[in-house]
Amino acid sequence: MFNVEGFRNTTFTPRESLLTLEAFEKAGFGDGKIKVRGLTACEIEQANEASQKGKLLSDMVVKLAGSSGKEKAATLLEGVGISGNVPALLAKRHEHVVMGVIEPKLELLDVVRLADTFPIEFSQIANKILELTGLGQQAEVKPKPSGS
Repeated sequence: MFNVEGFRNTTFTPRESLLTLEAFEKAGFGDGKIKVRGLTACEIEQANEASQKGKLLSDMVVKLAGSSGKEKAATLLEGVGISGNVPALLAKRHEHVVMGVIEPKLELLDVVRLADTFPIEFSQIANKILELTGLGQQAEVKPKPSGS
């Protein structure tokens, strides 16, 4: 049976991992190390919403601009990092990486550029974040007292 009382009395911390990506090192971007962590349920849902909002905002701006202003609308959206051409799943993975990378701290524009220029490494980072998320957070174990 699930020990609810034990669960309630336990402190948890996100799981973390240090990735070494040789492609970054070979390209001259430092030692290639990136520290990531698992996400919370709230962060996963924020990423889901962000992927949907991008498409909705893109459609809305194009409609407001009218057929003659589609190029202007596309330029405006690109300027704020939104493109109607980005699949929702990719947009969601972008958000996962933004939230899950601890060091170095990356902004959305960094992550989009990373995904475009190093797609395999981007996938490795995103997959590791989801793997850690799937394992759940770590219970902080209190050391047992020594002696009598």
